[in-house]
Amino acid sequence: MELSLLLSSAAPPGWRSAVEEAAHLLSERYSGDWAELHTLALLLFARTFSGDRTPRDVPVEELVQALVDPSAGENRVTEEIRQALDATGQGYDACQPEEEPPLRLIFGAVSDRYGGPIPWSDEWDPVPPGPSPLDHAAERLVGYLSRYESGHRDRPSSVPDIGDGPLHVESDGILMASRNSLVPPSCGGSCATSRPRRLTVDGPVVTLNCEGCDTRRRRKQLDPAQVRLALARTLGVAPSVQGSYSIPGELHVPLTEMSRGADPYQHNWFLSGRGRESLGSTGRIEP
Repeated sequence: MELSLLLSSAAPPGWRSAVEEAAHLLSERYSGDWAELHTLALLLFARTFSGDRTPRDVPVEELVQALVDPSAGENRVTEEIRQALDATGQGYDACQPEEEPPLRLIFGAVSDRYGGPIPWSDEWDPVPPGPSPLDHAAERLVGYLSRYESGHRDRPSSVPDIGDGPLHVESDGILMASRNSLVPPSCGGSCATSRPRRLTVDGPVVTLNCEGCDTRRRRKQLDPAQVRLALARTLGVAPSVQGSYSIPGELHVPLTEMSRGADPYQHNWFLSGRGRESLGSTGRIEP
């Protein structure tokens, strides 16, 4: 599933091959550490986006040398990656600050040195930044790649093949679940009563599609992994699927705050039965 969360239809040329090569290099090691996969894919992309070579052409020794950083603070490859994203239209755009290209979202998560919104220690002084997931991942990658046997790279890839295009999900209704709430998302458009019934998952982005007012809006409360896992629980498909799927009934998607893979029917107060009487005869929470 992790690969499907990286592969976006809006990504620039060369990104897919960088992701697939990073996954191939980590195939004997990967155990759910998303930061290592993201960091290595971003570095391979930064070194090959110009098209003069492919990710497979980048020597492992070169990757190790790039990731080794004796200086304190932010790892130097973050600036190299940032420049590559700017050069390919995937970086920050001061003219359109709300527009977030997929690679910028991926890079933002792995390079975040605050662990989320910037916290404040008191009224005046912000908490200083700490090491980012990329900083920690770089150290682990150096240890792993320094011992990497070159012959392994020439072996057939065991990386699963992920289809092109986004995932489209349609249901009779979508409900966002936390531990204590179960509410439909709002499209934010002109139709106050309409409830979106369609979701699109494209790499790291979840978009609501509202038929009532023809609004398409990204929802930051919805994590693409949670949507994919909710679909897998409901229909029994692989979490990495692409294409279009229709769900009879409602789709219950855990909010980002819930742990990945959390089953709302076990963790949500209403769906688990603990709040069944509060739901009334309709069996659902009304907004």
